[in-house]
Amino acid sequence: MENLDFLINYLSEENKEVKVENIPEDIVSKKRLYRSLCNIRDVKPISEEYLKIENEYLQSELKNKKITDVREIEVLGKNFPENKICLWQGDITTLKIEAIVNAANSGGVGCFIPCHNCIDNIINSASGVSLRLECGKIMEKIGVLETGKAFITKGYNLPSEHVIHTVGPIIYDFVTEDKENDLANCYINSLKLAKENNIKTIAFPCISTGEFHFPKDLASEIAIKSVKEFLNENKDRFDKIVFNVFTDEDYEIYRENLKEG
Repeated sequence: MENLDFLINYLSEENKEVKVENIPEDIVSKKRLYRSLCNIRDVKPISEEYLKIENEYLQSELKNKKITDVREIEVLGKNFPENKICLWQGDITTLKIEAIVNAANSGGVGCFIPCHNCIDNIINSASGVSLRLECGKIMEKIGVLETGKAFITKGYNLPSEHVIHTVGPIIYDFVTEDKENDLANCYINSLKLAKENNIKTIAFPCISTGEFHFPKDLASEIAIKSVKEFLNENKDRFDKIVFNVFTDEDYEIYRENLKEG
């Protein structure tokens, strides 16, 4: 509780545009306030003391979560390259694996909407300020994270060692062939980065199917096809590739499409 109060006070005092009159007494509201202040924080230097205390707090939070080790997730049947593809339903920020993929936006430094339910926000919130700071250094060189491209960072306070950030296509009216290719490139470029960094286990969320409105069934088909084709040419470079879903609907979509694969 003391660490959380310190983090809230630090973040509110450095941001003159935010007025926090009183820190809530109940722990749920307190955690929500801390997360909100992190979400809206610009990419700028922060004290080592803050990072130390935030790491202590987020590590204590991690200990209270049910962590799933990728080794516990069973691979699918014989229709899949070298039996290395998995389907797992759960919170990707609780998965102990070498790399998870973040469905990022073109800014590349996370979601700035307080407590937004997108995966970008959830990953950054669980990882801590350090992740946004590393992303910021990379984005200074890149400028804009183009659709389908990807970059890699550490995982910080996540159970995963790395986060691979990629930005999927946004669907406004209908899906074009270019949009399909963009989504395929999210998976291909993420796998290329994993291969370059000798990462053998990686988990993908349902890229672009939330806030970016890509039709779920088609997105699943593209994801499966892209991963299978990449695995066919790189069978020895991976141990497990996980399709991570959160909702029952997504689970059924992937289960059916993988069955057909």
